Amino acid sequence: MELSSTTETKSYILEKYSRSYSLKDAKAEWTHFTNPVLRLVLDTKHSAEKVAESLRMRVVWTMNGGSVSGAEQDVVLEDLDLLAFSSLDRNQSESSPLKGVYRDTTFGLRYLHGPPGLPDSEQVYRRFQVSFATASAALQLVEAIRDVCPCKSTDATAQMKKKIMPPTTRVPQSPWKDPASFASTPLPHGMPTAVIPALTFPVCTVPNTADSVLVAEPASKHFRPMTTLTKEIPSLPLILSSSSPAPSSYQHSSPPVPTNSTSNDHLDPLPKPNMDSFPESSPPDPSFSVDTAMPPPSLPSASNVAAAAEDTDIDMVEALREATGLYDLGQAALERLVGDVVREDRFGLLLEKMSKMWAAKAVVAAGLGVLTS
Repeated sequence: MELSSTTETKSYILEKYSRSYSLKDAKAEWTHFTNPVLRLVLDTKHSAEKVAESLRMRVVWTMNGGSVSGAEQDVVLEDLDLLAFSSLDRNQSESSPLKGVYRDTTFGLRYLHGPPGLPDSEQVYRRFQVSFATASAALQLVEAIRDVCPCKSTDATAQMKKKIMPPTTRVPQSPWKDPASFASTPLPHGMPTAVIPALTFPVCTVPNTADSVLVAEPASKHFRPMTTLTKEIPSLPLILSSSSPAPSSYQHSSPPVPTNSTSNDHLDPLPKPNMDSFPESSPPDPSFSVDTAMPPPSLPSASNVAAAAEDTDIDMVEALREATGLYDLGQAALERLVGDVVREDRFGLLLEKMSKMWAAKAVVAAGLGVLTS
């Protein structure tokens, strides 16, 4: 009993067909066909045991718009038996005699052309490329011939991403500096060192406007209130306390005053604080220490402010009386010390009180002069 074979035919409509039949060591020249109707026909012949006996690929150009009234109207551009290439000895050629590549809607094939038995110097490769209407049609063709023809994807998506994407740039480091690095930085001789608490998270907090005064500083400096500050002077330990309780949400140190032997001979009276004249919040200073878990403190009452002012004045006087080495300080250290005192929150109130005292003293002196006369 003779076994029968089964032939399966698949036809694909092509958008474009291109071929290159250049000789070996010659520049490839391509010929393109775009006029309809272009078709790729794949005939697969299987035995009764489902073994492939033939795999024929043809590229047909139908001149009369798709009519099948006569075979003479079809121009065969390619006619290959792909299964026959598997019997060729690959060792006799430079590479695989049959190789396919695909990408999106495009499929390309390179095959060895020439009668068998020719030397390698006379063997040439021919190439053709077809474009389908959809990418799924190209994938169907690849799956149909994959067992006979090795096919490789040349997806350009990843390559295009590498070309389009700019080179990776390093993210600039944050301008905030660890306070520990300030402690390790050597300071000039005679420069007071500030005890800076550990930095947890830089946050800009609006200061207490009831106790703050604005100090005339260069435009490059930010205006911010003075809080509890501990100074360590090499020749004299001196503690300066703020007149108002500092909010627990932030602590910072005052910037150093520029040293100038001629500009600090006299100090102008400071203006009273204005609630509407405070500047907008500036970027947080790296010396802030913020406890984000603590709620914002309530504003102190007027009685507490007055009591704190009196305590601060007493502490200031006592500290100056005990500082017997104050007269041993140099001019630069004294200028910095005076600058720190001027920046105190209640310094403006102190000047007002002193002006009243001098006015009262002048009145008393005038009265005594009248009595003595």
